[in-house]
Amino acid sequence: MIKRKVTDVYVMAHSRVEFIMSRLTYIHSAKKILSILFLFLFSHGIFASVENIALNSSHSPFSVEKTLMATFQQAINDDLAGHHREARQKYDALNGGMLVGMIVLPSAVNLAALERYDEARRAFTVLRQNGNGRERDYGLLWDLWLTARTWQGGSTALQKALTDKAANYKWFSAYELAIADIYTGKGNEKTVFQLIDSIVFSHAEEKADAVTQAVFFVGGYYQYVINQPQKAKKLYRDYASHLNKSSLERNLVLKEQESLRISQ
Repeated sequence: MIKRKVTDVYVMAHSRVEFIMSRLTYIHSAKKILSILFLFLFSHGIFASVENIALNSSHSPFSVEKTLMATFQQAINDDLAGHHREARQKYDALNGGMLVGMIVLPSAVNLAALERYDEARRAFTVLRQNGNGRERDYGLLWDLWLTARTWQGGSTALQKALTDKAANYKWFSAYELAIADIYTGKGNEKTVFQLIDSIVFSHAEEKADAVTQAVFFVGGYYQYVINQPQKAKKLYRDYASHLNKSSLERNLVLKEQESLRISQ
């Protein structure tokens, strides 16, 4: 009976976790996702519920989930600090467990940061197949970036490949569509950032996150599609003070900046 009650409470908790994650469709800021998730868990007394059950807490499913969430949080913190190899170990440890749905996006970004591009492409394909509208958009932007970053053929063939990938896709996010339009030859940097400025975000961090994402992907277009590294350098420099420190793309922008500096 006690075991049944623990299981029921655990299922309820896990369902609530899935619900709150599904509501975060507009937030790519890693720290904000974690802070909202933990606030939700504790404010609803989920972990406290188990303390009223006569079981050793070390054997409760909630102590396990708390440990997994702590590992997830540390993986995110490692990535934000630029410690991508350390973060990878934690994502690998979490893979296949109860948090597998939550780690798909940051784990995929981590693989790209480690330049494990084939694995990153497969991970973003999973995100596009199983994610919500915003996640599908994000996965396609990464597919465009990864295609350009790893391209071995000519520029005309690359442009066709990028255009074909985005053809007939119905975008969830207007500014991510504007970024994709750049990759398909129909948009420009000014339009992207003007659109972001025109959007009324719920929180300033959401706008900073959108700006950081745009800087990364537009910069990638300059570097790897049209081979204009000077335009990428200017973009990175102009928006250096606007990057969101809680965005996973921030360290990727810094990495691209450093690679351009070294190549000069």
